[in-house]
Amino acid sequence: MGIVVYTTSCYTKTHIRDQQIKVLQFIEVNNIDAEIIDLTMNTSARDIMLESMPKEKTKDGAQILPPQIFSNDEYCGDYEEFFLAMENMTPFSFFKLDPPPGSFEEKLIAKRKNAA
Repeated sequence: MGIVVYTTSCYTKTHIRDQQIKVLQFIEVNNIDAEIIDLTMNTSARDIMLESMPKEKTKDGAQILPPQIFSNDEYCGDYEEFFLAMENMTPFSFFKLDPPPGSFEEKLIAKRKNAA
Protein backbone atom coordinates (compact mmCIF):
# COMPACT_ATOMS: atom_id res chain seq x y z
CA MET A 1 0.00 0.00 0.00
CA GLY A 2 2.85 2.43 0.71
CA ILE A 3 2.50 5.83 2.30
CA VAL A 4 -1.02 7.12 2.95
CA VAL A 5 -1.70 10.67 4.12
CA TYR A 6 -5.17 11.61 5.33
CA THR A 7 -5.85 15.29 4.68
CA THR A 8 -8.76 17.68 4.41
CA SER A 9 -9.62 20.25 1.78
CA CYS A 10 -11.95 22.07 4.16
CA TYR A 11 -9.89 24.10 6.60
CA THR A 12 -11.27 25.70 9.71
CA LYS A 13 -7.80 26.71 10.83
CA THR A 14 -4.98 27.80 8.56
CA HIS A 15 -2.35 25.95 10.59
CA ILE A 16 -3.93 22.64 9.50
CA ARG A 17 -3.54 23.67 5.86
CA ASP A 18 0.06 24.75 6.49
CA GLN A 19 0.90 21.48 8.25
CA GLN A 20 -0.57 19.42 5.43
CA ILE A 21 1.38 21.43 2.88
CA LYS A 22 4.67 20.79 4.70
CA VAL A 23 4.10 17.03 4.81
CA LEU A 24 2.97 16.87 1.18
CA GLN A 25 5.88 19.03 0.01
CA PHE A 26 8.37 16.70 1.70
CA ILE A 27 6.73 13.73 -0.01
CA GLU A 28 6.77 15.45 -3.40
CA VAL A 29 10.32 16.80 -3.20
CA ASN A 30 11.64 13.37 -2.23
CA ASN A 31 9.62 11.53 -4.90
CA ILE A 32 7.88 9.35 -2.33
CA ASP A 33 4.96 7.41 -3.74
CA ALA A 34 1.96 8.26 -1.59
CA GLU A 35 -1.79 8.06 -1.63
CA ILE A 36 -3.46 11.26 -0.47
CA ILE A 37 -6.96 10.76 0.93
CA ASP A 38 -9.13 13.82 1.42
CA LEU A 39 -11.41 13.15 4.39
CA THR A 40 -13.76 15.88 3.19
CA MET A 41 -14.40 14.11 -0.11
CA ASN A 42 -14.25 10.55 1.23
CA THR A 43 -16.13 10.52 4.52
CA SER A 44 -15.95 6.74 4.94
CA ALA A 45 -12.15 6.99 5.00
CA ARG A 46 -12.25 8.55 8.48
CA ASP A 47 -13.53 5.30 9.98
CA ILE A 48 -10.80 3.33 8.21
CA MET A 49 -8.18 5.80 9.43
CA LEU A 50 -9.41 5.65 13.04
CA GLU A 51 -9.50 1.84 13.04
CA SER A 52 -5.88 1.77 11.86
CA MET A 53 -4.63 4.18 14.52
CA PRO A 54 -3.24 3.06 17.89
CA LYS A 55 -5.98 2.98 20.51
CA GLU A 56 -4.14 5.43 22.78
CA LYS A 57 -4.43 8.06 20.02
CA THR A 58 -8.20 7.68 19.73
CA LYS A 59 -9.23 7.18 23.36
CA ASP A 60 -11.17 9.61 25.52
CA GLY A 61 -12.59 11.50 22.54
CA ALA A 62 -9.19 12.85 21.51
CA GLN A 63 -9.35 15.34 18.67
CA ILE A 64 -7.79 13.76 15.58
CA LEU A 65 -6.71 16.42 13.08
CA PRO A 66 -5.20 15.97 9.62
CA PRO A 67 -2.65 15.21 8.44
CA GLN A 68 -2.47 11.64 9.72
CA ILE A 69 0.24 9.50 8.13
CA PHE A 70 0.53 5.74 7.61
CA SER A 71 3.09 3.44 5.99
CA ASN A 72 1.87 0.05 4.79
CA ASP A 73 -1.08 0.22 7.19
CA GLU A 74 1.24 1.06 10.10
CA TYR A 75 0.63 4.37 11.84
CA CYS A 76 3.54 6.81 11.48
CA GLY A 77 2.01 9.76 13.28
CA ASP A 78 0.50 13.18 12.85
CA TYR A 79 2.10 16.50 11.97
CA GLU A 80 3.68 16.93 15.40
CA GLU A 81 5.52 13.62 15.08
CA PHE A 82 6.54 14.49 11.51
CA PHE A 83 7.87 17.84 12.76
CA LEU A 84 9.91 16.12 15.49
CA ALA A 85 11.36 13.72 12.92
CA MET A 86 12.36 16.68 10.76
CA GLU A 87 13.96 18.38 13.76
CA ASN A 88 15.83 15.16 14.58
CA MET A 89 16.84 14.83 10.92
CA THR A 90 15.13 11.43 10.60
CA PRO A 91 12.17 12.07 8.29
CA PHE A 92 12.59 8.90 6.23
CA SER A 93 12.60 6.82 9.40
CA PHE A 94 9.35 8.57 10.37
CA PHE A 95 7.81 7.33 7.10
CA LYS A 96 9.33 3.88 7.81
CA LEU A 97 11.45 4.19 4.67
CA ASP A 98 15.14 3.64 4.15
CA PRO A 99 16.95 6.97 3.88
CA PRO A 100 18.68 7.78 0.60
CA PRO A 101 22.19 6.32 0.30
CA GLY A 102 24.83 8.70 1.57
CA SER A 103 22.29 10.97 3.26
CA PHE A 104 22.86 12.48 6.68
CA GLU A 105 20.03 10.34 8.04
CA GLU A 106 21.66 7.14 6.77
CA LYS A 107 24.94 8.13 8.44
CA LEU A 108 23.12 9.03 11.65
CA ILE A 109 21.37 5.64 11.75
CA ALA A 110 24.67 3.82 11.11
CA LYS A 111 26.34 5.81 13.88
CA ARG A 112 23.56 4.91 16.33
CA LYS A 113 23.81 1.21 15.40
CA ASN A 114 27.58 1.24 15.92
CA ALA A 115 27.17 2.94 19.32
CA ALA A 116 24.71 0.28 20.52
